[in-house]
Amino acid sequence: MTPDRKPVVCIGAPVYGTVGPDILEDWMRFAYHCGRRMPQFEFLLAIVPKNEQFRARNAIVLEAQKGQADWLLMLDDDMIINTFVTQGPSADYGFLERLIAHDKDLCGALYWQRTGACAPVLMAPVNGTGYRFLREDEVTGGLQRVAVAGGGCLLIKMRVFDKIPQPYFAPEFEYGTDVQLCRKAAEKGFEVWADTSIELGHVREARTVVTRRNRREFALTDPVQGEIQQQFVSSAVYDRLVQDAADWTGYLDVEAMTRVAGNFLEERKAWTGTDAEWYRQFPKERVARQVWFNTKIPSKRQMTEFILAAVSDGRPHDVLDFGCGIGIPAFTFSERGHHVTAVDIQGTGTFEFLQWRAKKHDLPMTFHESQGGVPHLGSAQFDVIVAMDSIEHVAEWRLVVRELGAHLRPGGVLFSNNAILEDHLHPEHYDINNREFVEVCMAADLMPYNAITYVKRSPEHSVAPRPPAKDQTYGNQPSEESAHAHA
Repeated sequence: MTPDRKPVVCIGAPVYGTVGPDILEDWMRFAYHCGRRMPQFEFLLAIVPKNEQFRARNAIVLEAQKGQADWLLMLDDDMIINTFVTQGPSADYGFLERLIAHDKDLCGALYWQRTGACAPVLMAPVNGTGYRFLREDEVTGGLQRVAVAGGGCLLIKMRVFDKIPQPYFAPEFEYGTDVQLCRKAAEKGFEVWADTSIELGHVREARTVVTRRNRREFALTDPVQGEIQQQFVSSAVYDRLVQDAADWTGYLDVEAMTRVAGNFLEERKAWTGTDAEWYRQFPKERVARQVWFNTKIPSKRQMTEFILAAVSDGRPHDVLDFGCGIGIPAFTFSERGHHVTAVDIQGTGTFEFLQWRAKKHDLPMTFHESQGGVPHLGSAQFDVIVAMDSIEHVAEWRLVVRELGAHLRPGGVLFSNNAILEDHLHPEHYDINNREFVEVCMAADLMPYNAITYVKRSPEHSVAPRPPAKDQTYGNQPSEESAHAHA
């Protein structure tokens, strides 16, 4: 840089067709701050229409390079800087000076997801291959190193783009654009940081600003879509599952598992033994079938991603995965620091696979072996119970719902898909009327929240006080059998 040349900051914004008036006002005031309060810098603007985010971000980098910028501030069109929306000067608009002063290769700020669990959009690595969102207790309120900082507000030294390969951003089939950039930068020796004392608001589509003050109002309210699918990096969850399943079963990949996935259910129709004995048959084939069903059926994967994103990591929860099978929720929640109990039938291949996998990855998971039927959970109480594709395997399913409800703390959440499951011809399942399932849940003080989520009433709002049981917007979800027929 020549002595008389001011450093140049390019402010780049990928935008959709419309930007809300609150954001326009906020950004105008930010631009005024930059021009009036930061005369030591020159500024460029790169406002690029966004049909596909990766193309817009590549175009912004190109504009910054043309303008010989020293820094690039990526700022999304749903970010609001002055979240209190005050008039007059505000220290909030000085965030850019603070980011520059840190002199980091990549430095982000704190903002929260606007859907799902409203988690901080900052990530930590998982086993060197995947990522998870930081828990709220991991946000220090100061400068901290992270694996991924959200691209909604990210300051980047332009020299980073001199070292990483082009295209800088690619289609988001596996990773979101922020993950792509941070991964590439880390591979070239650059560090990613975030100043979490700087908090920006994230504007929902209904023009609601999500911040620390109100984010819990919106947790669990939205289906997982776009933003979370890209940023949660769920593909890493499934990629590692497939690799472990290949090691355990000997089947090389999902395609090999798919070929064996549907080859044994017909034999169920002629089975004369107990349900528990049947589920112990074909251990490797059952693991292969569940890997296929969980990875290749879109509705199943969407629901799993919703559950994984909906449970907050702000504190460790007590989680029960009932009828866990290969246990994607159980494994992932344990890895994220929750206290997980996994329940399934003793000696089944899927349950043995999950136990093997937890031991392989050194996860402190509790395993509760059952002989089938209604679970006996003692005095245990849980914050979250996952009972996906499991209750329909028990003839006394009404008692199962009562028992699970009795072991869920007030305000706790049950995830179950039996209100939308269409599986009347599945040979392993007992027929559950969708409407009756909801009614049984409500009688157990489990109030429907959305298609697969039920919230436990507090005692003062209980439908009918009762002792614990002592007995043992998605479309309809296909069963494994019907799904396989159309795969």
